[in-house]
Amino acid sequence: MSINLERLSQARVTSVLMVINIIVFVLMSLSGGSENIENLIRFGANSKILVAHGEWWRLITASFIHIGFFHILFNMYFFYSLGPIFERLFGSFNFLIIYLISGIFGNLLSFALGSPYTVSAGASTSLYGMLGLAIGLMATYRNDEIIRSFGASFISIVVINVVYSLLAPGVGVYGHLGGFIAGFLLAGIFPILAREISSPRRLISLIILLAGSFALYKIGVKSMIGV
Repeated sequence: MSINLERLSQARVTSVLMVINIIVFVLMSLSGGSENIENLIRFGANSKILVAHGEWWRLITASFIHIGFFHILFNMYFFYSLGPIFERLFGSFNFLIIYLISGIFGNLLSFALGSPYTVSAGASTSLYGMLGLAIGLMATYRNDEIIRSFGASFISIVVINVVYSLLAPGVGVYGHLGGFIAGFLLAGIFPILAREISSPRRLISLIILLAGSFALYKIGVKSMIGV
């Protein structure tokens, strides 16, 4: 596996996010281990019980935490491969917002439907958002052959990752699914390059995303009553 530093120098948000993820992982490894439950909780992993009791910020911080070396290795290589592509397409600021929202929505779905006693973490919620973006572009720009072909080129990657998520043990399926859904919706909100998105589509995507986030949070909190 080779790293092209020039590729990262042209994608500053991707670079900064990767550095943050790596620094957090190193700090965790030096202060109790990245697979230690107490340490994961201390650094901000997604815990359904704690989020339900007001620690909502875990829905954000969990996307910067990884459980074990191979977890961060796989995610950072995935991010290195896809991040610069989507950062160039959407612009650095929009890409940052997309990364954060995909992670939050993925963690919200995990919070709403996951086990009360499961601790989850990982940038894969945001990374699946990129896969959702690719497929969402096909739906948003149906009449643009170039963009439609670009989105279609990711179908095989999506299928492989879905199969992996379903078959591999310990994988946060809900987080991945939530990130993917958010990315799909965000493709209808943030325009790429000089293309325009119709106002109705933007509004519908935004309403679904906001209403879905609110509903998932309420479902998660309600499911923890009495726990």
